[in-house]
Amino acid sequence: MKKTEKIIAAVCTVAFGVLLIVLKDNFIGILMTVAGLCLISLGVADFVGRLIPPAVIKTVVGAFVIFCGWVVVEAVLYVLAAAVLIFGILLLYDKIKHKIVCYNALGIVIEYALPILCIAVGILLLFHSGNAAEFIFILSGILTVFIGAVLMLDAIAQE
Repeated sequence: MKKTEKIIAAVCTVAFGVLLIVLKDNFIGILMTVAGLCLISLGVADFVGRLIPPAVIKTVVGAFVIFCGWVVVEAVLYVLAAAVLIFGILLLYDKIKHKIVCYNALGIVIEYALPILCIAVGILLLFHSGNAAEFIFILSGILTVFIGAVLMLDAIAQE
């Protein structure tokens, strides 16, 4: 990933975390629209880069989230939670598989914080029912802001 893409992803992630904290009641509906638009824009970017299969998948999923997300909010939230959880597990697996060597504590934090925080956010979003939903959205928002901070540190550290 290019440095500018990492910075954009970090800013979007921090904004996502802040929205989780501030708009905890209306967040799911807003999330469906924003997530769909983000996926469609990523699909368009992939299309411009001539990566046709990922472009089609991202665009179709984005359109599905926008048009069907309002109807099946609960199911989409579980899908989002599963996607974040799977993404975190795959990132952690990749870090372990490639035996990333870090020579200082900041390097270790940058390398392993993102997968661990993604796993934590995914698990929290899976258990969002009942009165705990507000607390979980706030906690997920805080963790998501941390993920954005880690992404920003990684982008800044990239040469």
